[in-house]
Amino acid sequence: MKTRTWIIILSSAVIVCAVLWMFILNSSSPSKIVGIYQDGSLVEKIDLNSVTDEREITLNGKFGKNIIFISHGHIEMKSAECPDKICVKHGALEIGGTPIVCLPNKVVIQFEETPYGADAKTGAAE
Repeated sequence: MKTRTWIIILSSAVIVCAVLWMFILNSSSPSKIVGIYQDGSLVEKIDLNSVTDEREITLNGKFGKNIIFISHGHIEMKSAECPDKICVKHGALEIGGTPIVCLPNKVVIQFEETPYGADAKTGAAE
């Protein structure tokens, strides 16, 4: 009987720890604020975690159009009329990865840095 009691207690503790761990991970998900730049100027800043509908942004450059696809937690260069299309081959922007860059049309899509200890949405210190 003692062994069964300890198994129940340890199993319950493991389940409680797993639930708490999942709650902490979901509540402190990293910020996904992305800046879209053209010719060094900010075109738009987007929080990918708050995007609810899919949409596209079209930017016109010297070598034609760049179409950026945005959905919840996801951004990528859908198409480009530049000669090499490296920006399209890059795929989706990932945390810790390199920015999406279209050199011919001077378009950059990158994660925005947030200062340590600042709130990602408002920029206010905690």
